[in-house]
Amino acid sequence: MANKPKINSSINGHEYYRTRVTVGYDAKGKPIRKNFYGTSKSDAEAKKKKYLKDIESGLNPDLTTHSLDMSVYTWLWNIEKSSGNKSSSFERYEGIYRNYIKGTELGRLTISEIKKIAIQKYYNELRASGKSISQVTNLHKLLNKFFGYAETEGYIVKNPCRGIKIAKENEEDLIDDSDSVIETFTTDEINTIVESLGHEKLRYIVMFALLTGLREGEILALEKTDIKNISTVKINKTLRTVKIYETEEKYHYEMKATRPKTKSSNREVPLPEILLSDLKKLEKLVAEEKLKLGPAYEENNLLFPSISGTYIDAKNLRRSWERALKSAGVGYKKFHALRHTYATRLFENGASILTVSRLLGHSSIKTTEIYTHVLEGIKAAEVECLNNMFKKV
Repeated sequence: MANKPKINSSINGHEYYRTRVTVGYDAKGKPIRKNFYGTSKSDAEAKKKKYLKDIESGLNPDLTTHSLDMSVYTWLWNIEKSSGNKSSSFERYEGIYRNYIKGTELGRLTISEIKKIAIQKYYNELRASGKSISQVTNLHKLLNKFFGYAETEGYIVKNPCRGIKIAKENEEDLIDDSDSVIETFTTDEINTIVESLGHEKLRYIVMFALLTGLREGEILALEKTDIKNISTVKINKTLRTVKIYETEEKYHYEMKATRPKTKSSNREVPLPEILLSDLKKLEKLVAEEKLKLGPAYEENNLLFPSISGTYIDAKNLRRSWERALKSAGVGYKKFHALRHTYATRLFENGASILTVSRLLGHSSIKTTEIYTHVLEGIKAAEVECLNNMFKKV
């Protein structure tokens, strides 16, 4: 039941009009009342009226005074972290919160104050400061998920992210950082590298990358059972180093096989016949390592295990790769150049852009168009076939 305004209530020596309303009862049956203060009778009544109206509309007015910063932080650590989603998702969300919400002008706004225009303005500012479409899109996904939760719980009336348009990615934005520079190896360089590696495990990893086009993380996450009928490899995971939180302040890093970022990364890739003999040699090498280490060896059924049977750390792979190139006398290129070499050779031998896109696991053919320099040369050569339509005079 609401009370009539009481004149001359005193707070910190100042005189106010006060009114209050019963919002519920505690465990002992005593009423729980909420006070509203105003500089005038109408001011106090207006605040109470708004509160009651918010209650009727399904809004939880007591929680709307929380800042976006505080609200997202609470949601992340108390709701999202215990939702059962993979740890890499929480790690990504936590990073987005820390970099784009915590301590920002938008983050200081109370969630009831945030309108669509404020979010759009912030996105525009991020783009103007040099942030990519991908970074802004990831922030939008997080905010949309949080505000969807807040709307469902009655903290806000409407999700302000709903209907916001993110500019479409251009070709530059579609390219991963690892794909931004197209580096490939010549046939002579490849043969030199492989021959210099001999019977090392790195040799078989390099051969696998060259003949399947898999990403580094996809290769390191492979299990023996992912090789199907000795003719194809199934890709449905990737190895990542993820941050594992023990508490909000204490965390450590672990290597984990996680689901790929996009559905298109889940695919099957044919294995060239030349690779099959190398896989048999690899199996023999792994058996020798297992025998040598004895009980200390950890059996994880990995296709490319470390000498102790665990995942190979990507950093260690890159160090080994750098040493191998130096030893072979071949100029340094990233390990990812093996993937570029795979795609380039396919194009040079007549594979369609759709085929290559699917084999690489690209989410869009536009991403595959980073190989334009190769495609242009192929198109020019293919057009020459039109000369055969006419009889030579």
